[in-house]
Amino acid sequence: MKKLGRILTTEAEMRAAIREGRKRDRTATKILAAHYDRVRDAIVVELSTGAMLSVPRRVILGFKHGSPKTLADLEIMAGKEALWSDTLDDGVLLEQLVVLAAGEEIIGMLGARINAAKKSPARAAASRANGTKGGRPRTRVA
Repeated sequence: MKKLGRILTTEAEMRAAIREGRKRDRTATKILAAHYDRVRDAIVVELSTGAMLSVPRRVILGFKHGSPKTLADLEIMAGKEALWSDTLDDGVLLEQLVVLAAGEEIIGMLGARINAAKKSPARAAASRANGTKGGRPRTRVA
């Protein structure tokens, strides 16, 4: 039988992790308020960024069979990153709502753009090295 090892986390590492968690908690987008809008037949969510998100009920897998009466008990879960309905015994995460509202294709495209804009140390070094060679070659017009 394999003997389990001990986790050797230092006090400094634990303090750093707590600081990082608190920092993320202050900057992360959170759900401030949520309700079911009968007129639009949608879940409306107010975010900590000041934005409001309206997602049609029929596209939210766990809520699509719920009635307006069953969606009256929507509550924001601890962490403020999810909604839950006790009556339906189902919930939805904030990131799922964003994908459903905007579409998976646009979210993927935005993620790719954001990642492409980031410069790693290796990418910055490659750019500097290419710059010393005179930059990109000119394109020839046919």
